[in-house]
Amino acid sequence: MLRGFFLAVVNQSIAAGYLIAAVLVARLLLKKAPKSVYCILWLLVGLRLVMPFSVESVFSLIPSGAQVQRDIRAFTGMAAADDGRGAVAEPDASAKGSYLNMEMIQEMGYNDESAESINRPFVYFSIASVIWLVGIGVMLVYLVISWYRIWQKVRFSVPCEWEGIKYYQCEAIDAPFLFGFLKARVYVPTGLGTQELGYVLKHESVHRQRRDYLIKPVGYVLLAVYWLHPLVWAAYVLLCRDIELACDERVIRELGGTYKKEYASALLACSAPHRTIAACPVAFGETGVKGRVKNVLSYKKPSFWVAVCAAAVCAAVVICFMTVKAETNAALTGNGGTSFVMENSPKTQGLQNAAGQSGGIANVDIADTENVPDRTGADVTQHDYAVDMQEYVRQWAEAFCDRDGKTIMELADENLKTQLSDAFNLSWGVNDSNEPYATFGWSSPWPWGSEGELKNYRIVSASDKEAVILYYAWVSDPHVTVWREELSYTRKDGVFQVTSEQVRFMQGICVAQEFYMAYPDGVIDGTMMDYYAYNQAGEALNDNSKNPDMASGAYEGLDAPDTAAVRLLNLLQNENKVTADVEYLNEEQTQAVVMFTFLENASTVKVKMIKPYGEDSIWLPQTY
Repeated sequence: MLRGFFLAVVNQSIAAGYLIAAVLVARLLLKKAPKSVYCILWLLVGLRLVMPFSVESVFSLIPSGAQVQRDIRAFTGMAAADDGRGAVAEPDASAKGSYLNMEMIQEMGYNDESAESINRPFVYFSIASVIWLVGIGVMLVYLVISWYRIWQKVRFSVPCEWEGIKYYQCEAIDAPFLFGFLKARVYVPTGLGTQELGYVLKHESVHRQRRDYLIKPVGYVLLAVYWLHPLVWAAYVLLCRDIELACDERVIRELGGTYKKEYASALLACSAPHRTIAACPVAFGETGVKGRVKNVLSYKKPSFWVAVCAAAVCAAVVICFMTVKAETNAALTGNGGTSFVMENSPKTQGLQNAAGQSGGIANVDIADTENVPDRTGADVTQHDYAVDMQEYVRQWAEAFCDRDGKTIMELADENLKTQLSDAFNLSWGVNDSNEPYATFGWSSPWPWGSEGELKNYRIVSASDKEAVILYYAWVSDPHVTVWREELSYTRKDGVFQVTSEQVRFMQGICVAQEFYMAYPDGVIDGTMMDYYAYNQAGEALNDNSKNPDMASGAYEGLDAPDTAAVRLLNLLQNENKVTADVEYLNEEQTQAVVMFTFLENASTVKVKMIKPYGEDSIWLPQTY
């Protein structure tokens, strides 16, 4: 949990850092603008630091938010842990061999008994998160101590009034200031001259009207949270300074330019050393007097064009640095363009687990791979395809599920045909009868089934150039595994050609990004991963788990919500990499939410689990 918060703060501070840098530049460009504009810019920074979401814009100059987490993982070395899974993701013969050996995938790079199994970047990240939390505690303790020390000094102040303005005289202070949270009061040192008193009270009254006594503590709390970021420190220091400058300018506007010298003299008269007030995050004192005097003496009412330029700069800062680049499907799928979703039929049936293997699902028909219609006898160069790109993608997906080598060969370009021959043992040629053929040599496991209404795939997205397809394959474990295929294609002179294809076997998931690649938006319901209402396997799994004649290992862990989610949703079965917290949603404990924390990058996901078949039922996943 702590690591997750820390990663969120790091990611947020990276995005806010661009905004702070932009505000620093804007301050230089707006020297002649009212200093209240500076305060508005710092207010934008504060909003960016607390915003739980990002607004998209094509004009954003901040790198895409989807890259932040990957950058953090690369910085900490966490991406190195992906190397083992990277080998699985590549569509080559070694990938196929790794997939067929599920235990190899789960154990790849995770030998708990070796020193190499220690995730050192994760350890460093954990230490950093603890240091960050300690730093927050130190800064908040300083806030409380500072408040208490000043309160001790002013608690015996004498209440006074000057021209309707209430204030408090105190012998223990040497400079005037505004102090308090909910009800701020003006405190002035005893013996302050009458003329200086009037200007001081006017200045502090403006602070109170602007609610500046609330802004500074809030800014300090944000500084405490983001104390590791040096630009946030700079932002806080300049915020306090700019608030004073803006307040001075408002006083001069209200009094008139003829009072600039007298007001400046009052500032100098209040410039005695007062480090306690200057450092206190809950009090406003007359700090930075030298710069304020210069600003007061040089102050002129801004012209119309200065105001216009200030508004334009503020708008540019908002549009370019408070937004992120407009996200497309590339953030998750690596493709762009207009998306569409093709839903699978609710009548999907059949469990394509390997027949006859130990732990298989009993009393369920298995797809007969020998009886798949032969489509390889026709001329490979002839086929009537629709013009719609989406239809091309659908035809590819169905051909892939049906192991229709003929259609795959027609849709693939020459380079891809060679790639497929290596990845899936796709072969083609002419048989002894001089007839062309194209067949897959790899048969199990496979996402069998796309005849009629049986759709064992889901098209996640498709554009004019790229598409992402999810396939669902049963294994003898038994559970559904997810294959994620990314296609690139072209169309020239009405001919559709797939130019590249990559399949990732989403097994041993151990980061949130992979989870959402396998289950877009975390959706389980209405897909093949819905064991209860969709793929018709939940009841069979439950019955087999109670059958003493079935292999017990195949159903181990399905009686608990967290371990069932790990197994059925293909998460990495390693407590040193993936941890789970279970929260039951009802007294009967038939519904629960499992929050998984992936320790490689402190990312999290939540899954809803249900226990639908009675008290001793197995647990099945649903959309959270």
